[in-house]
Amino acid sequence: MPTIEFITLNYVCPLLGTIAVYAVYAAPVNDLKRCLKKGTLGDMNSTPWAFMTGNTLGWVIYSFLVEDIFILVSNAPGLIISYWLNSGASKLQFSKQGTSLTQIPS
Repeated sequence: MPTIEFITLNYVCPLLGTIAVYAVYAAPVNDLKRCLKKGTLGDMNSTPWAFMTGNTLGWVIYSFLVEDIFILVSNAPGLIISYWLNSGASKLQFSKQGTSLTQIPS
C-alpha cells in the first residue's frame, strides 16, 4: 500500500501544480479578447506570448521523453492557448499595418 508521502509527492503536488499552471496560461486570455474587440493591441506587450509558446513546446517534448503525464497535461493546453494568443496578436498587428498602408496618399 502506498504511503501518504508517496501519494502526496507523486499525485497531489503535481495535480496542484497543474491547476496553478492553468491559471498562469489563462491569465492573458481576457486581455486579448478585449483587444480583439477594440481592434488594436494598444500598449499591450505580446512578446511574452512568443516565449510562452516556446516554453510550453519544450515542456511537451520533454514530457514525452520522460514519459510524465502530469507534465504533458499541464503544458499541452498552455501550448494551445499560447498559439491562440500569438495568432490573435499577429492578426491585430498585421491588420493595423494593412490599415496604415491603405491610408498613405499616393
